[in-house]
Amino acid sequence: MRGKVIFLILGLLVVAGLVAPSVHAADIRRGERVVIAADEVIDDDLVVSAQYIEINGTVTGDLVATGTIIVVNGTVEGSALLAAQSLEVRGRVEGSIYGAAYSLLLDEGAAIHRNVLFGGFSAITRPDSEIDRDLYVAGYQLLHDGMVHGDVNVATSALEINGSVGGDVRGEVSAAGGGMPRQFALPNMPANVTMLPTGLVIGQTAQIAGQVAVQEITPAAQPTRGAFGLPLWLSNRIGQAIGLLLVAILLIALAPRLLPGLGDALRAEPLPALGWGLLIYVLLFPLALFVGVVLVVLITILFGVVTFGQYTAAVLGLTASAYVFGLFAFLFFTYIIAWLVVGHLVGRLLLGRGKTGRPSRWAQFAYVLLGVLLFQALRAVPVLSFVLAFFVGSLALGAVFIDWRSRRRAPKVIAQPGV
Repeated sequence: MRGKVIFLILGLLVVAGLVAPSVHAADIRRGERVVIAADEVIDDDLVVSAQYIEINGTVTGDLVATGTIIVVNGTVEGSALLAAQSLEVRGRVEGSIYGAAYSLLLDEGAAIHRNVLFGGFSAITRPDSEIDRDLYVAGYQLLHDGMVHGDVNVATSALEINGSVGGDVRGEVSAAGGGMPRQFALPNMPANVTMLPTGLVIGQTAQIAGQVAVQEITPAAQPTRGAFGLPLWLSNRIGQAIGLLLVAILLIALAPRLLPGLGDALRAEPLPALGWGLLIYVLLFPLALFVGVVLVVLITILFGVVTFGQYTAAVLGLTASAYVFGLFAFLFFTYIIAWLVVGHLVGRLLLGRGKTGRPSRWAQFAYVLLGVLLFQALRAVPVLSFVLAFFVGSLALGAVFIDWRSRRRAPKVIAQPGV
């Protein structure tokens, strides 16, 4: 796990470094299907986004491509940053390949004159494919039948080497016999991915000039006891309850009107709140994730073109940070604040019957305490835990929308002169 995280972080840093200097001036193309003919020469960087992308000609600069299927049969004289479901390379890349996909295939004839860094489910190198420097793979499997002149570095569950390695083979793989995961049933998924069993396999035709330093990782047995020797499920429930109550103390101290206000909105219109919350959870949130990524890329490219690349790296960092912060804020609300909102309402309905006006801070904490304890008891049921979490998050999101809408509709009181 540690190796996978390191590879992914390094990959993100390299990708950021690649994008920053390369988008200042580029040939930008988009559509359902983009094909660069064999006799076409792109005398610049090429940025392309399409469902199907095929490069048969020559790109004299870098290639930045996102799509469903990307096929490189021609020549890229710079480096290639590729993100898709399926990546297939049969041509020549003078720089490095930075790829993220379900599968990467370096087919016969593929020649990469620097490095290959790939993160995804499956990476395959065919015979007569060649990497002049190093190969880095983080994912489920690597099947290597080609030629790597440098080192092979992996953080995978399955590794099979039948080809040539000019340096060392290093990294981590899962222990043999761990079983194979179920493949994802996504549209246009490549059919040429052969599932390998977990573990390390060095074939008879393998030629490794350096050392094989691959560690097989055996999954640790899951503990059955938690803190103070309590059953694990009970320890988890107590720990989550304590964490929620600590957040509740801080929230009630700093924003004492928040929980009662959202609770009142939810109590006034429970069904509309649930409906709006489900809409946000199921439709608007996934859409916002996609739109956010697109905006980050477009804003970065726009500033790169306008400023000739001077502020591209800074804009990329700022927009990406804002996107991550927004995502964190949404998840923090749905996974933590939502329990406090609904728990506060449940506790108030049970303890505060007949009481009017805004509750005191101590009363609010008592409401939250009762609601949190009830919810943690219900979450001990495995199936009910998932269903309850989904509806609590939806109700709280809907309460935010109902409260915001009621505030907008509330008439503004304008003080009359002399009154």
